[in-house]
Amino acid sequence: MAVLLRATKGSALTHTELDANFTSQSIGEPKGISGADANEVYIADGAGSGAWVAGAAYGGIRYDEIGTGTTITTPTSYTLINTAGTSEGLKEFTANSLGRLTYTGTPARHIHMVWDTTFKHSAGGGVDVFFQVYKNGAATGAIKPQEATNSGYSAISLHYNGPIVTNDYFEIFVKTGSGSVVIHSDYMFILGVPT
Repeated sequence: MAVLLRATKGSALTHTELDANFTSQSIGEPKGISGADANEVYIADGAGSGAWVAGAAYGGIRYDEIGTGTTITTPTSYTLINTAGTSEGLKEFTANSLGRLTYTGTPARHIHMVWDTTFKHSAGGGVDVFFQVYKNGAATGAIKPQEATNSGYSAISLHYNGPIVTNDYFEIFVKTGSGSVVIHSDYMFILGVPT
């Protein structure tokens, strides 16, 4: 691969010409590249150093049970949606079988999380159901109500943005004024970039 630099208007130097014209101190590989793994990026710390880290961290967990679904019985206060999901495409995340994604990487990151679900309410329609993102067991304020429909499934998407550090985890909780909520499918995906 040739690296081109503009030398003068209308001309360019190839990598071979650069090697002949510059000292080894003028051209070099990024700091510590021999210790970097594939697909890592160098994040400078602003003090003359830094670290090689994964360019992105991500993970998903999916649950699909259109037949019977998972019933969350009478969640009149926020209750964990503990569907038996399957992990998908994990990089610096782990997933348990009850809908939790945990960040296992070491650099701090900023994430975007999206969660989608289809559900029914035991009373049919006309009942408000509230969903909320929890981080490390505490409500984040990322909340969304959805009125259950009388016919078929109701659907909702919930989003969260914010910082994460090692061992932060995310779950979804639900509540409704009466009756039960049946989750038929859900999918949580988190994408994190270095901060």
